[in-house]
Amino acid sequence: MAKRSCLVLLSFLIILSFSVARIHGSKQAQALGNFQMSKFKGSSLIDQSHFEAEEILYNAEAHLQEGLKEKDRIEKLPGQPSVKFSQYGGYVTVDKSAGRAFYYYFVEAQHSKDTSPLLLWLNGGKLKI
Repeated sequence: MAKRSCLVLLSFLIILSFSVARIHGSKQAQALGNFQMSKFKGSSLIDQSHFEAEEILYNAEAHLQEGLKEKDRIEKLPGQPSVKFSQYGGYVTVDKSAGRAFYYYFVEAQHSKDTSPLLLWLNGGKLKI
């Protein structure tokens, strides 16, 4: 009888924890959505001066890109569960003679690949050419 009581109590606690996790997760998603939308309002206190686009022109050479996409494809990252999207990582040469390159990690959109926005994040300071 005590074993059955423990089993019922354990089942109840598991169901309760799933319910709490689901409610808490939806509240976090809503808060994140509200934060993201607040950035686009004129009254936002977020400093957006760093996000102005700059056009930098310099002499550049374009190198052939054939076959590089599949060469940079990442099948699975260490510790990553099975995913349904394509991911790529590699280096983009900036200055071949100086040996400068940026590392990139690209995740392909699962839906609307042609119309989905592209985000480029580069760490570091100002570009000096």
